[in-house]
Amino acid sequence: MNFKTMMQNAGLPMDEQAAAEQWQAQLKEQNIQVANNSPFSPFWRTVEALITKPLVQLLNWVAQQLMPNLFIMTANRDALIEKHGPARNVFIQAGVKAQGILTFTRQDTAGENSIIAGAQIATDVLGEQVYKLTLMQDVHFAAGQSTAYALAQAQEEGAAYNLPANAYRYFIDQQEGITVTNNQDWLIKPGANTESTEHYRQRIRNVFGTAARWHINAVYKQIIASFGVPIDNIYIQTGAPRGPGTANAYIYLDIGAVPTALLGAINQHIRAAGHHGLGDDFIAYAMATTGFNVTATYKLHSQSEDIQSELTTFIQAAFRQNAAYAPTRVAHQCVFSVSQLVAECHAQFSELQSIKFDIDDITAANWLPVLSSLTVTKG
Repeated sequence: MNFKTMMQNAGLPMDEQAAAEQWQAQLKEQNIQVANNSPFSPFWRTVEALITKPLVQLLNWVAQQLMPNLFIMTANRDALIEKHGPARNVFIQAGVKAQGILTFTRQDTAGENSIIAGAQIATDVLGEQVYKLTLMQDVHFAAGQSTAYALAQAQEEGAAYNLPANAYRYFIDQQEGITVTNNQDWLIKPGANTESTEHYRQRIRNVFGTAARWHINAVYKQIIASFGVPIDNIYIQTGAPRGPGTANAYIYLDIGAVPTALLGAINQHIRAAGHHGLGDDFIAYAMATTGFNVTATYKLHSQSEDIQSELTTFIQAAFRQNAAYAPTRVAHQCVFSVSQLVAECHAQFSELQSIKFDIDDITAANWLPVLSSLTVTKG
């Protein structure tokens, strides 16, 4: 929306030439004669300095700052945080550090052993970054015990730490005879980035549908979004899927699988804590998934270093397994274009001469495409 053009069309002078023309027209209409009509005359220089320039600056500020910030659709981040969000009791969500349970294993179970809180566990290099967790508690092996569990926390905020099983498997300081990994459903608290401007804008706009007394889709979306789930990643199934008065929500995260702990927290808040409509039977589930076996074959320009690991990570990022890169991601009710993925691979890696996939475009309904397996080979 171009507010400057709208103001020009309304007859407001948005530049000095238009203002000067309007002054001349007003003088003529009032039958006022200016003896020295040169733009360098003392009269016009005074008008320019005291009226024209300040007026044009004011009108352009109105067009560029004031007018856009009056509307949620065009407001900048500061206006959303300071004005529009608080006015509707919607506040921007801060970043969250991921927390989850790691599994520690040892082969030699003789005697006791321990790892002190503060130890760091890392991933392979993903893109150009290594993701690290810090142990929040001591790990203790009693005599005869082969497996132990402990809580760990991401070193930084962000959804990028919501990595799949077996991603975290290296001690920064090696622990003799002990291995570590993150199992399936390891997350207790998913990590989240500080809310983006567009996600925040969506939550503010969504609240307009929650003004009535009834719990409709917009209300449930607003509740679920307060747990860090993007509104675009929420699908609500109505029509009594489990019988009269029932509805289901299906959710997924930007990165990683939906933890059981997150579903439990959402459902406890809605169902047990009473944040539901009278007679409503509402349950949130993880979005169903459909697995794909994907093979990619690539060729490089001559004298290029191999990028197999980077390509693998990039393709995994498209299937929401990491945030090391930012390709177009799979989503529900969308067509995932393989040709677009190919184009994005070329845009990301200048070394790439060609890349082919053995799958066609994926047309997802109310389910999320995931990787059952991924093979990336150099042709």
